Amino acid sequence: MNNNPGCVYLIGAGPGDPELISVKGKKILEQCDVVIYDALVNNLLIATLPDRIQKIYVGKRGGKPSSEQAEINRLLVSHAMEGKMVVRLKGGDPLLLGRGSEEMEYLKEQGIPYQIIPGISSALAAPAWAGIPVTHRSLSRSVAIVTGHLMAGESVENFQLPKADTIVFLMAMQNVDLIIKKLLSEGKFTRETPAAIIRNGTLPDQQVITGTLDNISAIKEKHQITAPAAFVVGKTASFASSLNWYKTPPLAGKRVVILRTPEQSDELIRTLYESGATVVPWPVLVIDPQPLDMINSEYLKPFTMVIFTSPNGVRIFLKSMLKNGIDTRHLYGKKIFAIGAGTAKVLSDFGLIPDGVPEKYVAEGITSILPENLNGENILIPRASQAREILPLTLKERGASVTVLPVYKTLKRTDLDCPVKDGDYVLFTSSSTVEFFFNHPECKDFSIIPCCIGDITAQTVRKYHQGEIFIAENATVASLVNTVQHAIKQGKDG
Repeated sequence: MNNNPGCVYLIGAGPGDPELISVKGKKILEQCDVVIYDALVNNLLIATLPDRIQKIYVGKRGGKPSSEQAEINRLLVSHAMEGKMVVRLKGGDPLLLGRGSEEMEYLKEQGIPYQIIPGISSALAAPAWAGIPVTHRSLSRSVAIVTGHLMAGESVENFQLPKADTIVFLMAMQNVDLIIKKLLSEGKFTRETPAAIIRNGTLPDQQVITGTLDNISAIKEKHQITAPAAFVVGKTASFASSLNWYKTPPLAGKRVVILRTPEQSDELIRTLYESGATVVPWPVLVIDPQPLDMINSEYLKPFTMVIFTSPNGVRIFLKSMLKNGIDTRHLYGKKIFAIGAGTAKVLSDFGLIPDGVPEKYVAEGITSILPENLNGENILIPRASQAREILPLTLKERGASVTVLPVYKTLKRTDLDCPVKDGDYVLFTSSSTVEFFFNHPECKDFSIIPCCIGDITAQTVRKYHQGEIFIAENATVASLVNTVQHAIKQGKDG
């Protein structure tokens, strides 16, 4: 036990869209040691955190198994007493219609320092995303936010409603009929009062239905609207039909599973999300950098050419150079080639523009842009320890002296629960991700749509998958997104 406990930060993750967390909340989240998070927190906020951060899921959803509040309290205190920086990440705002206040009280009783980082509540954000102003100068001078959840056995007669022009109910989908009955019985609202329900507000697959208190329940059942959703009652709810500004993006409702680390795929994740996809980062492999103490000026001096085969190889190699006290000036005069636009991009981030990038982003592609006669060339290939031998063998056949430098190992993760669902589009970026996926006991039997980078990866998929496989022309983000869009279109046409 630490005599100087760490601090617990109760942070609001916002209403759903991962970019609607506050700047301060995101900063603290990325600096913490442990994050304890709820079901309504967008998975992208968690999946893109560094591996050093311990991630503990304590999801609480109505009608489904969840962690007891006493256990959550215990986790907060136990980690803080170890001197750790602890984030309690809650959907929306940490103190609105949740148990943030109870957690504050418990932390205070235990002598644990804490801070509150407010968040945007779905009670305001979901209506705004649907074009509903919860207040309006001539129609609504007040707004109330009410929990629509009734405790087991609680009578609707005990359900007290505030006096407000607009009422926003959260956690109300199981009790919509009871709430409407109560609203009508008190006389402020009539059956003609406008009403709206916004499901998954601020997310790409947001659903909005509108009506009146007389028919909104039937419309809800027709469209099978389930939680999480906000239920808005009042005259301003009618604006949803005329002021709805949000346009459903093309990939809304489609889940895309990405099997490589977020560090390798941040642009891809962002582009898919902006296209409306529900992105599920599931990094199934761990990059294990190897000791590279041998890299110094004398080691690099004999080489006339360096071929980088992956973004990871670039990062690890160049960072090792800097760690060993040398910089990119020691690559002066050497021809530099990159396999793939992603590899070239990382090189440019370090101030290096490659002399060539093949159109086909595989080993065979790089050999197509090199001379047939490589006599006198001394070539260095920094790459993964497990890789195909075709590149060094071809270069040697052309007369080059070749040194393969293993700069990292690719290890399988063993601590992962499979997040895949039937109908998911799974993006395979290498044969190793394919082998891991189809040999995972929880994943092999799912009905998925495979999208692959390159023919070699696709060949590995064909060992396990009998259906159609979609192959990206190259490893650029645009090509990968286009491949997913093509797969979706083919599915619709079929």
